[in-house]
Amino acid sequence: MYFMILFNRYRPLICKVWYQFHLTSTSLDDWQQEAALVLYRVACNYSGQQGHFCCYFRQALMNRIRDLYRQQAAKKRVPANCIEPLTDVHVETVAIDHHLGPDEVAEFRQCYYRFRNDCSNLEWETFVEINQGFAIDEVANKLGCNLRSIRSALERAKKKFALELT
Repeated sequence: MYFMILFNRYRPLICKVWYQFHLTSTSLDDWQQEAALVLYRVACNYSGQQGHFCCYFRQALMNRIRDLYRQQAAKKRVPANCIEPLTDVHVETVAIDHHLGPDEVAEFRQCYYRFRNDCSNLEWETFVEINQGFAIDEVANKLGCNLRSIRSALERAKKKFALELT
């Protein structure tokens, strides 16, 4: 009970850190779970000698998000020839598993095209660029948008994609 009160008190800080350092592989819900673990560890270890609790907790959050960012960056170190783009031609020629039957292939293509048509141009371009391994700030620079617009477009595209898959 006391933990939830403490968590709700610091939820704005948790969200702010996530929005500042948004990781493509970590949703807000996942980040809140990570932050809850950090908060629990900080609450258990805090003795008052580290300064104000809020500052101590914020530093621990920053350290955790840096760790997650390093893990994400390590996963991106894939040779360029191993990365396959998400394009119409790719979907038509390469992405289909050869073990799928004609009905499953047709269903996959329909799902892909419905998702593509449901996305705005910004959502689609952001989704494609992020899935090709570009960072959010790189996508923002390439598309000439601010980071918040790109993050929002990516979240909307991810929701549409998840909805299409279900």
